[in-house]
Amino acid sequence: MSNKSTVRVAGKADYDEVWRLLMESHDENALFPLAEDKVRWFVNRVIYPETISENDTGIRGVIGVIGPVGAVEGLVFLTIGSHWYTHALHIEEYMVFVDPKHRRSNHAKALVQFMKDQVELTKLPLLTGVQSTTRTEAKCRLYQRMLPKIGEFFFITPKGSSMSPLSAASS
Repeated sequence: MSNKSTVRVAGKADYDEVWRLLMESHDENALFPLAEDKVRWFVNRVIYPETISENDTGIRGVIGVIGPVGAVEGLVFLTIGSHWYTHALHIEEYMVFVDPKHRRSNHAKALVQFMKDQVELTKLPLLTGVQSTTRTEAKCRLYQRMLPKIGEFFFITPKGSSMSPLSAASS
């Protein structure tokens, strides 16, 4: 485990470890099936920005990671977005995830702080939240200690659906 919970910007050499943690996060928290092509498109735009044409003004972002190249212990995935009703931009959090082997650390706090630091760096507001069916309340308590609350999420599925948010404990 890293001695410190220091977040750095992910680079090309981190791609495999970023992908590993994205897949672990999906296995643990996803509400919908994985669209690998879509995930790779978003990750590639952030990790390989030089491959994007100059006429492409689409989504950009940053992935912050904790741990050395080849042994990433946690990550935060942020992009620049806007709501459907405005041209005003904001930082949008796609995920915050700490490898289960490294959860007895300050990594989650450091990743949330990295998001807050991006607000000052970019001068854009941050929109983040907790969408999870595992350890939900603990995650919410962390966010409430570090960020102002503006709402809550709710999720309902059709009867008989395999996408039940109640299938895992919300402790």
